Amino acid sequence: LAVLPRRSMRSPQWDALPTEVWTALAGALGCSRVGIQGEVAQDEFRRSGVALKLGDNGLVQHRENGLLYEFDATKCMFSSGNVTEKDRVARMECSGETVVDLFAGIGYYTLPFLVHTGCAHLYACEWNPTAASFLRKNLQLNGVAERCTVLEGDCREVHPVDVADRVNLGLLPCSRIAWSSAVAALRPRGGILHIHSNVPEADLAEWREEVVGQV
Repeated sequence: LAVLPRRSMRSPQWDALPTEVWTALAGALGCSRVGIQGEVAQDEFRRSGVALKLGDNGLVQHRENGLLYEFDATKCMFSSGNVTEKDRVARMECSGETVVDLFAGIGYYTLPFLVHTGCAHLYACEWNPTAASFLRKNLQLNGVAERCTVLEGDCREVHPVDVADRVNLGLLPCSRIAWSSAVAALRPRGGILHIHSNVPEADLAEWREEVVGQV
């Protein structure tokens, strides 16, 4: 599947072209399906905006950092922009720990934790049914399903309590809605929170104080 940039071939004339044109384009690109990128839906599920021009499904497999992600590109968002953060997570030492991932998606951070960090078990919360389905598939594909409990639903309602050595809050632009849930998921003795947020560099000190004050 080749996904073209969002502004590509948007004029009405392209919609009127016969399938043969898209087939020829796919052949030139070395693929069998062609889609055009669209806006990610600004709703609670953040659905993909990819629209197919050739092909009957958007199912793809993406290999990254020794991990295999399967998803439907027309239904699930996949961000390549967080590849450095996923790599950083993969290099953490979490041997024997229990981890909670509050915004698991298709396994963006769940898989690096389970495959690379040595954690003993992970609870993955996800409220998008389509993403949760691919999360379960990706756990199987990467051979770590037996070490993961998938909790389908709003993480603020389904998160485990008093179990985690560390909690991942991989939601941008801000994960504030689940800070209290993350604290509740930690063991009584405490633990580590990985809090994601888009913060201007000049505001980092103020943001750190805000986080400490609220959690």
